[in-house]
Amino acid sequence: MKKNFVDVKDDFVASINKQKKLSAIILAVLVLFIISLFIVVPKVQANIRSSEINSLVNQERLTKKANYLEAKTADKTISEKTAMTVLFSVPSGKTYENVIAVLKDSNQMKEFNHSIYIYPIVYEAEKIEKKYNIKKNEVTILFFENGKEKNRIIVDESLDTKTMLIPALNQLPLSGVGQSVQPPTTTSTEETTETTKEDQTINEEPVDDPNTEADSIVQ
Repeated sequence: MKKNFVDVKDDFVASINKQKKLSAIILAVLVLFIISLFIVVPKVQANIRSSEINSLVNQERLTKKANYLEAKTADKTISEKTAMTVLFSVPSGKTYENVIAVLKDSNQMKEFNHSIYIYPIVYEAEKIEKKYNIKKNEVTILFFENGKEKNRIIVDESLDTKTMLIPALNQLPLSGVGQSVQPPTTTSTEETTETTKEDQTINEEPVDDPNTEADSIVQ
């Protein structure tokens, strides 16, 4: 009886030890699984987003001087480049399409004296807006030196992109910060007409005849 009792006790203890080992293994597997989720899932999401953005924007064939930034490495590329011109915008809208049309035109791009990268804002718009002080619905072009912004221009619908965009981009490394590209001002017809009328009025004012004044004095 004693022997049987000892055997049962040993079996019971061995069973408990096995359960402890099994529980420890299961717990370790769960911990590794959770850790892998934190590591793998963001990478998978980044790859999926990058693929979606590429499929969205790579339909546009640009010239050699214009390229799209990879979504998952865009910020790193900007921080590491010595000098870099970057266009920020959601990949839609009239102004964006007008700019892309110029970047696709090989004849116009011959006059462009450096290169430009497009940063399409699709995901994490608020984060990008805050980081680079931009608005996603505006076409904003920034010039960076060693990862720091030096100059910027904001392109709006009033700009004639066919004639003014390339000259503005060429001057961007030399221009002042905070510029907004605007069409050249022209003198209105009304202002010209008013000026002409004023000149005519001045010319038509009566001039005193010195001979008349002399006759009056003699009398």
